[in-house]
Amino acid sequence: MADAVLPPVKPVLAPPRRRVRWRQHTNMLVGGGILVAILLASIFADHLTPYGPLEQNLRNTLQPPSWAHPFGTDNFGRDIFTRVLHAAKLDLMICFLCVFFPWVLGTALGAVAGYFGGLVETIVMRIVDTFSAFPFLVMAIGIIAILGPGITSMYIALTLAGWSMYARIVRAEVLVVRQSEYVLAARALGYGHVRIMFGHILPNVITPTIIFAMTDIVLVILSTVSLSFLGLGVQPPTAEWGIILNEAKGFLLIAWWMVTLPGIVIVIVGLALSLFGDGVAQWLRERA
Repeated sequence: MADAVLPPVKPVLAPPRRRVRWRQHTNMLVGGGILVAILLASIFADHLTPYGPLEQNLRNTLQPPSWAHPFGTDNFGRDIFTRVLHAAKLDLMICFLCVFFPWVLGTALGAVAGYFGGLVETIVMRIVDTFSAFPFLVMAIGIIAILGPGITSMYIALTLAGWSMYARIVRAEVLVVRQSEYVLAARALGYGHVRIMFGHILPNVITPTIIFAMTDIVLVILSTVSLSFLGLGVQPPTAEWGIILNEAKGFLLIAWWMVTLPGIVIVIVGLALSLFGDGVAQWLRERA
């Protein structure tokens, strides 16, 4: 009997990698490009302008925009363009840190509450409810009023005012996945709670918090500027956007450039952060 001819075996091909179609992520590219340009300009501000952020020239006060002073000068003769560039580095650093700290704190507490449940979950969520009962900016102002104005107080205030939403998001996600098969298998293998939470659960629930952080970052930059404008954040004479606007409010009718041009920069940065955040959120949803 002749040997049976077996059909050829088709090779099993790995699924193709998802290619990032950059044309569909215009928001992320445009927003990221603007942010990178502003950040580089702030880092190399000393090489872009011949003036210092605190350098005064009382013979040159309230000068309108010119080639020598693109944004004009303020009431102390300081170059506003130089101060805006130096302020960008400080404000963006505060902005990203005041999103990072609440993200870490809220994610950790939300994971603990969702994983252990019971009394631990009750305690954590009652604390979350307490912090969520107050508007974001009102709570930040109240905390700074207790601690005193300053950049350290602003870090603490914005962190305590913003962590609760991250905790809610992570807790809800952990409640869904803690009974998943891979979590039950990890428990059967004898893995510890810390390894299961941070090695198996969090990598699968972290995406929604990153998406929320991308939208939260715009609120934080506006809150940072607002607190400094009110005299509760960074203190004069440091170059900071809120301080620049606060010092310029008394000269609005006679020196429009002191408010208008820094304000335009703040609007552009806020728009860039919003575009970049929307683009990153869309990219993360596609990969989920």
